[in-house]
Amino acid sequence: MTKNIPTSMHEVTDQWLIDILSSQQAFADDPISSVDRQSVGDGIGQVGEFNKVVVTTESSKQTTLFLKLRAPIEGMHAVALRYKMYEKEVRFYNELAAQMDVRTPEVYYADYDPETENVALLMEFLDGWHSPDQITGASHNQTLAAIKQLAAINAPYWNRTQDLPWLPTMQTDYMQQTISDMAACSDIFFQRFDEDLPISKSDFDRIIESWPAILDGLSEGNLTLTHYDYRVENMFFSSDESEVAVIDWQLIGALRAGWDLAYLIGTNIPSEQRRANEQQYIDLYLDCMRDQGVNYSEAELRHDMKWSLLGLCSIAVIGGANFDVSNERSFELFKVISIRLFDAIAEHEALSVIS
Repeated sequence: MTKNIPTSMHEVTDQWLIDILSSQQAFADDPISSVDRQSVGDGIGQVGEFNKVVVTTESSKQTTLFLKLRAPIEGMHAVALRYKMYEKEVRFYNELAAQMDVRTPEVYYADYDPETENVALLMEFLDGWHSPDQITGASHNQTLAAIKQLAAINAPYWNRTQDLPWLPTMQTDYMQQTISDMAACSDIFFQRFDEDLPISKSDFDRIIESWPAILDGLSEGNLTLTHYDYRVENMFFSSDESEVAVIDWQLIGALRAGWDLAYLIGTNIPSEQRRANEQQYIDLYLDCMRDQGVNYSEAELRHDMKWSLLGLCSIAVIGGANFDVSNERSFELFKVISIRLFDAIAEHEALSVIS
């Protein structure tokens, strides 16, 4: 299937795009006459490079697509390779997306070449949909909509992730690399953000030192399919916010239930909003899981969220130590994520599970 996947947008040609798309049913009876690429924002994300592609057919019909390639920043590219992010996202779109009751962009092409380490995804551009700013945080209504969609992700493979043997657990070899990564990144992370972090250095060091036990804890209990990176900038909301489309499936895995919810309400909304509405969010999630046939008690969920909040430190610490320091928004994003996360860790007494 691999068709000489480009390394960067500079290597993408009109002919490459036409060759990829011409085999798709959507263009079988109306051949492509031209393609036009436009940058999306600055064209660079944490783990990808992006363009908008406008395809015009011979009948003058236009289709707007979203093109995603490998991370242009070498540090983030190395992280993506180490945790098989490219491979997992391609497998999700090619093998799982159509089977799940989850709104995702329609994918026209998804492929990964392990020899060149290049990846390409061509998918529906969600025109008219909007994605919240994680720094500002999701609104209350957006959070409710995201929780409803989350149950459709977490419920189908509840306690049967063995049906997807390619999904990593925290015991998978490359996920165990977080032990060395956390140790290597912890000082860099703490030096960058220590003035803002609501956690003592001794408690932070305790999390790092306890990392093998945290991975063990995340591998026990009710395991289910998790998005893993369930943050609002990986969601698009319809104009009336009644629908949520979920993107960026690079980190999909089999984890202790509660991870995605802990990530959503623990880092994606202001701490004040979480404190005021957390019980409503938990009740809604449990109700939606029951509607999907999963019996999950609040006590179990809250216990799982403690483990998950600790586990989420890997996203803050490894990501916060590897982002492009010249990108001011990335600095602010990881700072906000970290402040909210350590607030939630303290308020949930999450450290109690590793006492």
